[in-house]
This record gives sequence, structure tokens and C-alpha cells, in this order.
Amino acid sequence: MPYSLYYGISELCGKVLKILFMVFAMAVLASSCSTNDLEPVPPLIKPGDRSVLIYMVANNSLGSSALSGKDERGYDNADLEEMLYAANRGALVGNRLIVYHHAYRSTPVLKEITSSGVKELKIYDNSESSVSASRMLQVIEDFKREAPAEKYGIVLWSHASGWTENGMYEKYGVIRPKAFGEDFFEGRRVYMNVTTLANVLYGQGFDYVYFDCCHMAGVEVAYELRNVTDRIVGSVTELPAAGMPYDLTLPYLMSGDVEKAAATTFANYDALSGSARTCTMSVIDTSRLDRLAAAVGALYSLHPRLPDGYDPQEFIYRNCYYFDLADYLGGLCGGDPVLEAPLAEALSALDDAIVYSAATPWIWKGHYSQVEIKKHCGFSTYILNSPSDAGKYNYNRLAWYADVASLLF
Repeated sequence: MPYSLYYGISELCGKVLKILFMVFAMAVLASSCSTNDLEPVPPLIKPGDRSVLIYMVANNSLGSSALSGKDERGYDNADLEEMLYAANRGALVGNRLIVYHHAYRSTPVLKEITSSGVKELKIYDNSESSVSASRMLQVIEDFKREAPAEKYGIVLWSHASGWTENGMYEKYGVIRPKAFGEDFFEGRRVYMNVTTLANVLYGQGFDYVYFDCCHMAGVEVAYELRNVTDRIVGSVTELPAAGMPYDLTLPYLMSGDVEKAAATTFANYDALSGSARTCTMSVIDTSRLDRLAAAVGALYSLHPRLPDGYDPQEFIYRNCYYFDLADYLGGLCGGDPVLEAPLAEALSALDDAIVYSAATPWIWKGHYSQVEIKKHCGFSTYILNSPSDAGKYNYNRLAWYADVASLLF
């Protein structure tokens, strides 16, 4: 072949290849973007293994340094310091710890606790109470956006009183069963009822709910929350105001080992003396509560009655609405052989649902409000002596009443 002809064909092939390459590149570019998304795309936040939200409502006596006696810090700030201490020593292990902190008479702030300090993520206004459904839902949304993870846990930090409503009004004068939180809002104390809490947490993906507050290990509370989480941690009694020792428990909260966190909290207080040796802790497996409800309901449907002179195990000094569930069930049956089998099933289901429980011998020993703990199954319950008792403090609005306790009469 003449050189000139070879050179011409070679040049032509090169141009054709160049054109084909440009067409291919443009096709790839066209398939990957449109004319409307030429702006830089922000990088995706890679989900971590676990993120934990501590919902800290301290706009009350727990956050008031004048009442807390915590060296002008308040119990909330003391706990934040414990979290920082643990984080600085590797407790987070690459996980994320976010705190919604509503300090006393302050503006709520969403914070991240890191090994190097505290990072402010968002400041909220005071147009809503921290115990309103809308505020808690917004915080959970912000938490997940800031710290996406494969697993989530939540710690609820504040005052609490189980299923009961203590006579104070929520916003707009609507009386509701009080459960978690106390917030001073628009000149009055307001609370979140347990049914609202269940609605807020439903579908949020928290595999545990840890109540760092009083009286939340009630069967009524757990049953209301049975569809929102796998594990519930709480106390049937009052807890010391200092609450959970986060410097000791944070590694377990971040790993999801709430049984170890509960056991560590109990051991911390059990090692003390006098009135300071006061603590009860329970860890509840919510997947086993339907069996418990069915077993207790079957027992109640036989209409057993408490014998005269029955002395229940109380979990508070006076005005008690929290009694030991196992002790109450045993009292109802009173040795009746007809009730022996249903009682055994109820106690078996109860033992199955409580995966960890512990109690000091006394609550506030030596104090005027001391309570001796002779029996502690890990669950408290309200005792209905008559049908009219169900109307007290809106007990008859609870799912446990509808499905179980209403069968008693």
C-alpha cells in the first residue's frame, strides 16, 4: 500500500475514534445529570453504628442550682460533665451522643457530646414546651438528621410519675395522665402523658427507652410503650436526683447493653450507706408483654378479691399508686386452689418479661419518707379496689386497663 494512502486512512480512523469517544462521554454525562442539577451535591452522611439521644428536660427543680445542691451546677450540668468525662475516655467508640438540653429558665439547645468537647447543633425557641408532642417529634427528626445510624437509643431525663396525673393542668386546662417530664411553661408546670409519649415514639426505631427518672417501671407504662421499643429501663420507686452515673454507664448506653447500664446504676447506689443507699432498677422485654397481659387478664377474669388485712408492697411513702405486681397477684389469689394454675402462668409470664431487676432493702432509709422493700418483682401496678377506682387520674384511658385491668370486675 502506498505510504500516502496508509497515512490518510490512519488519520481518518483517528478522527472517527475521537468523535466516537466524545459522543460516548456526552452520553454518559447526560445520563448522570440534568440541566437542573449542575450545583455541587453535598456528600451523604454515612450512618454510624449507634446514635443515642438524651432528652433532658431540666426546666424544673432538677436544673435549679438553688435546689439541687450540685455546686451551683444543677443535676443536668453535673450529668453533662459525667458524659464528657466518659467521652474523653473513649466511651463513644465512634458512635454519636446527642443531648437535647432544656436548662432551667433557658432556651433549649441540641448538643453533641464528643471526645473533644460539646458542639452546639441547634437552638430552639420557647414557643413550645419541651414535653409537647410537636417539640419532641422535631427534636427526634433533628437528631436523626444530624446523627444517622443503624441503631438508635433514647434516654428520657427529667421528673416523672409513671401513669398518674398529679392534679396539675397541662396547657389549655386539659387534665391528662402524667408520665414523663416536667417543664415550666407559660406560668405553669406541664407534663407529657404516657399515651402521648407512646404516639411520639411509635415508629421512630429506638431499640431501647431508658427512663432516667422516677416511677416508670410500671406495667401500665410498659404496656403502653410495648409497640415502640424492644427494651424499657426504669424504676418502680423514686430515684435519687443525681440519677444515672453517666461516667460509668455511657459505654453500655452506646453499645446498647442497657442491662449492664441498669446493673451499673444499681451497683453505684447499692454501695452507698444510709438514705443514700436507695435504688430500684428494672429492664423489660416488651416482646413478652402480650403474654403477660393475656395471663393476667385470664386471672382477673375469674374475679379474685383481696383478702381482708392484705398489706401490699408499696413503692412510695404516701399517696401510693405503685404496688408490687407479683405481690398483688399473690394477694388476689390468697391460696385458692382454683386460682393456682392461672396465678402460676401469670407469675411465669411476669418473670419472663422482666429480664433484670434489683432493689436496695430500703428507699430513703432513715428519712421520714422511708419505705422498706420486702418484695420487688420489677413491675409496679395500680390496685383497683372497685370499678370507680378506674376513673381516678384517668387510669381507665390506659391500654392496660382496657385490655387487662377492666376484666377484674
